[in-house]
Amino acid sequence: MKSNKHLLKETMLKAAFGALIAMAPIGESKAQVTLKTPNTTLEVVIKKIQKQMNLRFFYDDSLAKVMVNNIDVKDEKVQNVLNQLLKGKGISFKVEDNVVYLRKENAPVAKEKATDSKRKITGKVLDEAQQPMIGVTVAVKGGTTRAVTDIDGNYQLQTSETAPVLQFSYLGYKTKEVKASGKDAITTTMDVDSKALDEVVVTALGIKRDKKMLGYSVQDIKSDALNTTGDPSVVGALSGKVAGLQMNTASTGLGGSTKITIRGNSSLTDNNQPLWIVDGVPFSDNNTSNASAYGGYDRGGTSLDINPDDIESISVLKGPNAAALYGSRAGNGVILVTTKKGANKSGFGVSYNGNFTWSSVSQAIKMQNRFGQGSNGAVNYKRNASGDIEGLNGELSFGPELDGHEEYNWYGTKSPYQYTGDKLRDYFKTGFSQFHTVALGNNSEKGHYRLSIGYNDNKGLFKNETLDKLSIDLNAGTVVNKYLSLDGKISLSHMKACNRPLLGLNGEVAQLLLIPGNVSLRSLEENQSSETQIHRNWFGPNQHYSNPYYVRHRYKNSDERWRAFGYYGANINLLDNLKLNAKYSFDYYRTRLQTSDLSLADQAITTGTSTWQEKITTDGMQRGEENHFEHNIQMLLLGNNQLTPKLRVDYSLGGNVMYQKYELFQGGVQNMLNKDVWVYNTGGKLVSGGDNGFNRAMYSVFASAQLAYSEYLSLDLTARNDWSSTLPKGQNSFFYPSASISFMFSDFMKSIDKPLPSWVTFAKIRTSLAQVGKDPSPYNLYNTRKFEFESGIRKPVVNTIKMNDMLKPEIKTSYELGLDMKFLNNRLGFDFTYYYSVTRNQSMLVDAAAPWSQQWVNAGKILNRGVEMMVYTTPIQTKDLTFNLNMNFAHNRSIVKELAPGVQRIYFNGDNNMPVRVGAVVGGKLGDIYANNLMKRNDAGQVIVNAQGLPQPATGNGNLEQYLLSNPIGNIQPDLLMSVTPSLTFKGISLTAMFDMRFGGSIMSVSEGMATSVGTSERTLNRGEYKEISGVKDYYMVVPGVKEDGSINDIPVSAQAYYSTIGIYKSQKGYAEEFIHSASYIKLKELSLGYSFPQRMLKKTPFTALKLSFVARNLCFLMKHTPGNPDGGYDTTMFSQALDFAAVPYTRTFGFSINVGF
Repeated sequence: MKSNKHLLKETMLKAAFGALIAMAPIGESKAQVTLKTPNTTLEVVIKKIQKQMNLRFFYDDSLAKVMVNNIDVKDEKVQNVLNQLLKGKGISFKVEDNVVYLRKENAPVAKEKATDSKRKITGKVLDEAQQPMIGVTVAVKGGTTRAVTDIDGNYQLQTSETAPVLQFSYLGYKTKEVKASGKDAITTTMDVDSKALDEVVVTALGIKRDKKMLGYSVQDIKSDALNTTGDPSVVGALSGKVAGLQMNTASTGLGGSTKITIRGNSSLTDNNQPLWIVDGVPFSDNNTSNASAYGGYDRGGTSLDINPDDIESISVLKGPNAAALYGSRAGNGVILVTTKKGANKSGFGVSYNGNFTWSSVSQAIKMQNRFGQGSNGAVNYKRNASGDIEGLNGELSFGPELDGHEEYNWYGTKSPYQYTGDKLRDYFKTGFSQFHTVALGNNSEKGHYRLSIGYNDNKGLFKNETLDKLSIDLNAGTVVNKYLSLDGKISLSHMKACNRPLLGLNGEVAQLLLIPGNVSLRSLEENQSSETQIHRNWFGPNQHYSNPYYVRHRYKNSDERWRAFGYYGANINLLDNLKLNAKYSFDYYRTRLQTSDLSLADQAITTGTSTWQEKITTDGMQRGEENHFEHNIQMLLLGNNQLTPKLRVDYSLGGNVMYQKYELFQGGVQNMLNKDVWVYNTGGKLVSGGDNGFNRAMYSVFASAQLAYSEYLSLDLTARNDWSSTLPKGQNSFFYPSASISFMFSDFMKSIDKPLPSWVTFAKIRTSLAQVGKDPSPYNLYNTRKFEFESGIRKPVVNTIKMNDMLKPEIKTSYELGLDMKFLNNRLGFDFTYYYSVTRNQSMLVDAAAPWSQQWVNAGKILNRGVEMMVYTTPIQTKDLTFNLNMNFAHNRSIVKELAPGVQRIYFNGDNNMPVRVGAVVGGKLGDIYANNLMKRNDAGQVIVNAQGLPQPATGNGNLEQYLLSNPIGNIQPDLLMSVTPSLTFKGISLTAMFDMRFGGSIMSVSEGMATSVGTSERTLNRGEYKEISGVKDYYMVVPGVKEDGSINDIPVSAQAYYSTIGIYKSQKGYAEEFIHSASYIKLKELSLGYSFPQRMLKKTPFTALKLSFVARNLCFLMKHTPGNPDGGYDTTMFSQALDFAAVPYTRTFGFSINVGF
């Protein structure tokens, strides 16, 4: 009779599967095995079983060539099959949680010399879940005495050693030594050897492969290492953990955009983002940011919809070699996410993860605290018509010293003229985030299911800034019969963000940079409005100066997204070694956008004839809706054959149909009926309206084959052909192949009885060659007429870009060479990769003849070359203490080898109001930073001042653009990306940290340039001496440099004149070279200190597992050169990566997490 618990689990399984209406990819949980094995080895049989079942096998290399018994079975349980195969072979096995452990049976124990001092030692061996382990070998170190644990994990042995050391060993677990001096009963817990379990990785199309057989680079991150600090964003959790994967997350508030590049930028059109695949479903990570010099919002990326707690592992397929089977969308690499399935665990299979964190400003641009509001070392007053003082006036901070004397303030009363605090720290609140996930799941021979519900609530640094997310994930599968299994997944999410900060010069951060030290935030908050005036400020208000508290009130916004993605599939066993998988997958999301603007209201002042409300007529709101839909229909045939006892072939053949549709509807109204009450239909007039979008489709066929000889030599071949709707007829078909070879030198040497030294555990060399195509964005072939509504009138959309109906696909060819080695029984190892890729036929814009400004062409050639290395080691491993150290290194260099004929430079899309451009010249590095103005210098690099003693602009001898191109002030590419992750475990205590590092590259601090221009930045503390020259009192200094005649400069200039000249604000004036900094940094990105309660403490509780942790993120910079954020960026473009522009200050996060199992 079935137990209640068993009935409950079976009922849950049926309910979960019923909710999905029978779905499934490549049967993950088959219950029976069909096998025919005439004269073959254990190694060959294991491969055949793995083709039918999701099982991992762990065994010693010496067992691989053992000849097994001949059998011919159909629809038989795996335990029975293994019993028949291994009967009489001296091999025992254990099946647990889809893992099969094989070992030689206990050898005869040699009799020890009888002695009166012989004693008996007994005990029990437990696994990491405190469950008994069967088949563990227990031996006396240095002797021949040994025993094997029974079904209850018990063992006993006798020894005459006076101080014996017991060795416990089991495949897949770390060998453990325990001193038994004076002890007759020893119970111990074994630790999983994660290095052994990590040898299976997920590759293209979700096919699991032995990592040692791959001929290309794939880095796999398991769930336990992915998110040790409970980051609610999968992008944040992944950052820094993969060699060659660079993530730049914009400092723009909650859920900012993240630019992701794998092995550097390789596109001239900023098309560098990788493809996301979640459980075989193409997943769109569209980043939305309309930030510009004067405003806009960054709404982040849609990868936020993935719950990190649902992730089992992430495989990063780094180049075309790894991603060739995914086609044109994978030209920039693939981030392959595999989510958790139900596990066969004790208890009800219920888990809860909770994280609670607080964030506060950690570092910001330093401001000077010595001088206050005014000009030329003196204060300025605002006077009425009668000449009476109404308060301080002037937008600059070049006034007298803040000595505390009584002085008029900006709103007309007197107060101490003193420093009132750091605005970039004091303005912001403490943010709070809570992140909860509850999951229920189970796995049996008949199927699996897992249901999870996640909720994330975030309150940001800005007043009323929030982001909430709810996600539900359900996957289930069942085995119908020996021919058919079904599996599937559906994931639903809802995200809503409110009151994101406005970016740019009109945003709060930019305004905080400009406020003089004597103006207090409290005064601005309390006096931002009055009964007669809605907007009051310390200066103005005008187009450039606003009260930051009014800015927060003025601009309201929200974005809300609903999403559903998943798949339904069936796996059909045509033959013992041939399967057909059919899958339908989908990804749909809808985003509702809303913004409102109360207007600057600088003239909204109540008079005798009208109120301030009546004077506001430019207030308005916009609403929009984005719809994104994609579906894929895929058929995949998978097979394998053992051609000879030493030669194996695995193959696949498939096809895919992809369809995408995107729509954007938006409209704006103005002059609301009730001011500051945002009801769309109460707008006085419709001022804008538009409808945009695209459709695209792609048809694909693909195939792959792997030839393996004696499991130490492997050849992989792939081929794919795509037909894209974004290319013209006759040129819409493109083919790309790949080939890779893997040679396990260590296994080969063993096969010829000449093994490598014992300290060399594993050695492999690999090489690969691949080509992948990338089609252009939709609707770049033909010019069409477009219209939009403006003030209720249909108007044509002006398009000055000439399309090209002869566009071809972009082609990337990549070569890769690698060496993987492990030493000292896996306690030290490295993976080294050298890659070289060339991208041709870039879709790029070049200048065109009138009436066009630019046109699309196929041109350009970019070379990417670099190295990657992963180093992992276990320096300390004792009974209770383990210390691991993992390191990632990556160096990439992207060079522009060619552009279009006659074109020698290219600028990336960016805001023309910025003081720099970002681009490249032929033969130069991709991502050079070019200033709009450079100081005039002599051949020695000294600044040549003008007659007034101030820096003067270079003219370039009549060709200024060429001079600027020949003298870039920096480059966005780092020289080295690096991360170091130490982890220490002592009994139930675990300590993990991650140091994220970047060396090289440049960033231009627009924020520092703005603050310098008005006198608030720290660098403006150096003002020289206050004195009188030619009857004018001021602070005077001498600019380092030379005069036109070459003599050393000695002309005193006003400090205000100097800083206003070099500073950057309001236009392209100033000198960006003064504010270019190294983007190098060393950051303590993650820290986690946790304690897992032992099972003995949980026996009388409902918990099967309990862990409490202290977590922290972005604790501090151990090294940093730029005054602001070295990551830069306000969107995902290469242009913005060069800029630190009014970024939200760097924040530090602390909190705690709880993980519970039932």
